[in-house]
Amino acid sequence: MNPVDAVDADDAALASGEAWDAFCDSLKRAGRTILAHAPDSPLDRAEGVRYLTRLTRLAWKLCLEHADPAAPELIQYMGPTQKFGVDNPDQLYLWARIAGRYAYRLHGTRGSAAYLGIGVYGGSAGRGGRRTIAHVHGEQLAAGAGDTLDVVLAAERPAGAANWIPLEADATTLLVRQTRNDPSRETLGALRLDRIDAPVRPEPLTPARVAKGLARAAQQIEGSIAMFVALAERWRARPNVLHPMDERMAKESFGDPDLYYSGGYWRLAPEEALVVDLVPPRCRYWSFLLCNYWTESLEYRWRPVWTNGHRAVRRADGSVRIVVAERDPALPGVTWLDTEGHREGTMTLRWLLADATPVPSPRVVRAADLAAL
Repeated sequence: MNPVDAVDADDAALASGEAWDAFCDSLKRAGRTILAHAPDSPLDRAEGVRYLTRLTRLAWKLCLEHADPAAPELIQYMGPTQKFGVDNPDQLYLWARIAGRYAYRLHGTRGSAAYLGIGVYGGSAGRGGRRTIAHVHGEQLAAGAGDTLDVVLAAERPAGAANWIPLEADATTLLVRQTRNDPSRETLGALRLDRIDAPVRPEPLTPARVAKGLARAAQQIEGSIAMFVALAERWRARPNVLHPMDERMAKESFGDPDLYYSGGYWRLAPEEALVVDLVPPRCRYWSFLLCNYWTESLEYRWRPVWTNGHRAVRRADGSVRIVVAERDPALPGVTWLDTEGHREGTMTLRWLLADATPVPSPRVVRAADLAAL
C-alpha cells in the first residue's frame, strides 16, 4: 500500500466508524474477561470494572496523547488512581515514548530519593516482544554540579557525554523510577526529557495517528488484562504462599533488575489473619504490599495496606511481624495491614539492591490467637 492509499484507508476507517467500533469491541471483550475472572464479590467486580476504565485512560495517554517519540514527554505513569501490576506506593513512575532512531537528553535535579532507576525497554504489552534493553541506577551515573543529573540516550555516544544509555533499534519506552523509604525526609528529583538531534515541532494530527493509536490502545488494554489475570490465577492456585520471583515475567513487564520481587495470593475467611515474619537483609529499600485481584495496590492514601523499612515496627531481635487482617490487632511488635474489606487478593514483597533475597513463609491463624504467637 502506498502512503497516499494508507492515509485514505485510515481516514476511511475513522469516517466510517470502523476504527472506533473496533476499539469499542475490544473494550467489550476486555469487560467480559474482567467479569469472567473476578472473584465472586461485589467489591472485586466493582474494582474490576474500574480497573478497565483506568487501563483505558492510561492506554489513551500512552498510545495517543503522548505517543510521539519525536516529541517526547516525561509523564507520571502511575499514581493513586492509575495503577496495575502490583504498583509500588513508595515509587514515582515517570514514562516517555522514545525510539532508537532519535537521541535524547534526560536532565534535571537528582533529589534525595533512596533509589533512582532508569530503564529502556523494547516491544510492547499488546504486540509482544517486550524486553529490557538497558538499565542503570543513580550510583552508576556520574554526578553533575550540585544536585544535577544529565544523561544522553542515543544509539551512539556523543563526544563529551559523561553519562550515556545506548538505544537499540526497537527501543520504545523510557521508564524512570524514584523510590523513597520516608517521603518526609527524601525529596524527588525534577527531571525532563528533550530531543537533542533535531528541533521538536510535531506534525498536525493525522488520521493514521488516531486510527493506529486506537488499535494500539486496544492491544495494550487486552494484553495488560491477560498478563496480570494470568499472574493472579497462577498465584491463586496456591493461596497464602509467597512465590520466588518470575524473572521472565519481570523482564516482559517493565521489570527493574535491581529489584527482587516475590509475590502470591492471599485469601482469608472471617476472623482469620495472615502472619508474615521476616528479617530484612541489608538493602536500599524493602516493602510488603497488599493488592486486589487485579494487582492494583489497595487504597494506600487512606489505609495501612503496605509497609516498608521506615514504616514497619521492628521487634527486639530486628525481625518484622506483619499481620494481614480486617481489624487492627493492636499488639506490640506487630505491623498491621488492612484488607480494606477484601477476602482475597494479591501481595508482593520487594527487596531493592539487597545483599540477600529471602522468601518468607506466611501462615494463616485465627485472629483470636494472634496474641499467643
